[in-house]
Order: sequence, then structure tokens, then C-alpha cells
Amino acid sequence: MVELGCGSGHNLAHLTTHGARCIGIDHAPAKIHRARVLYGYLPRLSFVQADAAAHLHRLPPGTVDVCLSIFGAFSFTDPRPLFIAVTTALRPGGRLLASLRADDRHDHVTLWTRR
Repeated sequence: MVELGCGSGHNLAHLTTHGARCIGIDHAPAKIHRARVLYGYLPRLSFVQADAAAHLHRLPPGTVDVCLSIFGAFSFTDPRPLFIAVTTALRPGGRLLASLRADDRHDHVTLWTRR
């Protein structure tokens, strides 16, 4: 599982306690530092300070089961390159789970999810 815009890592820390292997990606160095301080000791959890789309493109295609974004990367960047990176990284049948506020590029996301 990969979280796009993981912030302080709370969501992934919870999911690893249920057996998930997780990678948190955030563009903000301070957020990644905080996530590592809080949860860096968890064995199935790692954090990467990077642009989410660029990092997904560095992963082998089709190797991610789930991409998660809870008011994350889709709220702070142009969603088009990120959608392309997600579709490349996800395995067949993989899932993108995203939550957005209504004012977070909602129209762009609606257009892209219809394609």
C-alpha cells in the first residue's frame, strides 16, 4: 500500500498493525521527518520525501495493490500526472482510494475518473 501525501503517517501506522506493508510519500520534508520520528520503528512501514507521481514512476509497474490518498497529494497537485503514475504503479485489479474536499480540484478529478 502506498499513501500519496501521507503527512505524519498516522493512517499507515494503523494499517501496518493489521499486517499491511506500507510506503508513505509526502513532498514536505517536515512531514516526512515527523512521520519517521513517530513511526519509523514499525517494521513494515517506510516514508519517502518525494513528489508522489515521480516516486510512483520509479516503482516497477504493476507492483502496488492500493494507492491511498486521504486529503493528500490529489489536493495539492495537478491530478493528471498523478493519475497516470497511479495507473502505471497499480497491479491489475489494484485500487485507488481517495478522499477530497469538494473544493480540491473536484472538477478535474471527476473528469479523469470518467475516462
